[in-house]
Amino acid sequence: MSEGEAMAPVGSQLSTAQVEGTSSSSNEDISPTQLRMNSLVQQLTDCEAAARKTDVPEEAVELISRVVDAASAILEYRASLPAAEAQTIMPDDKVRRCCQIVCDAANEVDKLGLSTITKLDKKTKKAAGMVDKLYSYSQADRQELLILNVENHHTAAIKWWEKKAWRSERQRSACAATASLSSGTPVMREAERCALRLRAGSVLSVRIWLVRERIGLARAKIELRASRFEPDLKELLVGRNGVVQLMASAAQEALRALSLAKGIMDDGKTLNAHDCAVVEKIMERLSDFGLALHEVHTKLSHTYPDAGLPLKLFERIVDDAWITAHDAMHLLNLQSPPSAIMAPQAQAGAAMPARAGAAIPAGTAGTAAVSEGTTARRKGKSKHKSAARAGTSAAGQPSTPVAANAGTVPAAKVLARSDQVASTQVRAQEVAASSSGAGSTIGGAALSMEVLTERLKRLDELLQFDLAGQQSVVSQVRQMKPEEAGKVVDDVAQYLRAQAIEMQTCLAGLQGRNVRLLLTSTQLPKVHERTDQLKGLLNMVLG
Repeated sequence: MSEGEAMAPVGSQLSTAQVEGTSSSSNEDISPTQLRMNSLVQQLTDCEAAARKTDVPEEAVELISRVVDAASAILEYRASLPAAEAQTIMPDDKVRRCCQIVCDAANEVDKLGLSTITKLDKKTKKAAGMVDKLYSYSQADRQELLILNVENHHTAAIKWWEKKAWRSERQRSACAATASLSSGTPVMREAERCALRLRAGSVLSVRIWLVRERIGLARAKIELRASRFEPDLKELLVGRNGVVQLMASAAQEALRALSLAKGIMDDGKTLNAHDCAVVEKIMERLSDFGLALHEVHTKLSHTYPDAGLPLKLFERIVDDAWITAHDAMHLLNLQSPPSAIMAPQAQAGAAMPARAGAAIPAGTAGTAAVSEGTTARRKGKSKHKSAARAGTSAAGQPSTPVAANAGTVPAAKVLARSDQVASTQVRAQEVAASSSGAGSTIGGAALSMEVLTERLKRLDELLQFDLAGQQSVVSQVRQMKPEEAGKVVDDVAQYLRAQAIEMQTCLAGLQGRNVRLLLTSTQLPKVHERTDQLKGLLNMVLG
């Protein structure tokens, strides 16, 4: 089918008059909102007309991509309007038609571009093989040219996957717009929910491949030049537990897990428990990987700032990992009953997230005010019996997490991560059981921002604990009478035990799998650093 034939059915399906709903004699009688919508529809009409005129595949890809953008702009503008006005300007049947235009055009671009990515993969593998062969002959100048060739192929592939990810996100957003409509028969609405789940699964799949391709470029930049690094840096990068192994394991495990979840790219029906467990592990694995690579990036930036390392590329991989983990969480949330996902998911799909989990405003972590505790004193005793700030009220403790339902997962194998960052297979019941109390049910509601904000505030409060003050109190017991000294020591010991329990509770409340996804990429390392500080303080308290 030619590009003109592909675009002909969607051309002229959405005219300015159809969107206006009523005819007007002049622009003066049309509201600014209608004028804006008319302009967007005209842009779509022009893009469709241009796409029908070309038979050159490369040009068709670009022109049909503009159709995707133009139709998406219409849906985004309608979504920004008040409900009553949006319905008047563009009724539900036109929304569904516009969604179809987005999906059909994006599918056509994907078909036209499939041969491109296939050729790029073959060229990249061939060039990498030639580099390995030349190493044995020590032809440094020729090696460098081929290394650059490999990197250029990876870069081209990354651009291809980035464009495909954008189109997939536009399709998901369009399907979210129709899935939130109240009109239509039950069969029609169920079909629209299936379409949304299918597009959400497609976004997850494409983004995993994008992460894999960007990791491939980073590995090429490191591995093909490894001989030029000093020994310590070389071990850190390409050693047994180095950066390359970290990235390779993450990419391989995510792709392997994706292949296990057969229902993701099937028909859009609600995922079964096995596939939900797999998607959950993808979410968890990529989140862990993003955090681990962020820590490595920070270390390399401070220790080897001038070593010519791809530090900016590491940052992009970290962002991609967290965004993809967020997409996995989005897919899981779509498995909930329709009443629980209609409005929230329409909003979630309306625009591509700039970063994974950008739900909590920046600056929440680490900026909470420190509340004054109460001073515990024993009545009728001397000033030497004072214990430090208490702050052990029940209100400050985090709420009990919701346990995952381990009983609903079938006896199938899903992906898990070992301590050596190697892939292993464990039974799904074990994964679900190990996830109990970790923050949310599979496919259920995510941890609320309010609860997480309170936990972060409590984290800041606990970090203000004055352990040195308690030690000072104990050091003064030598100057007291034996009976008073014993009571002071008992008071301090009891208070330290209470503080240790609060610290342990706070740390447990910040270990949930959804906690990291609710934090921005800026907040996550800060919260990780502060939880490490609290762990160190806890060890001192227990000691």
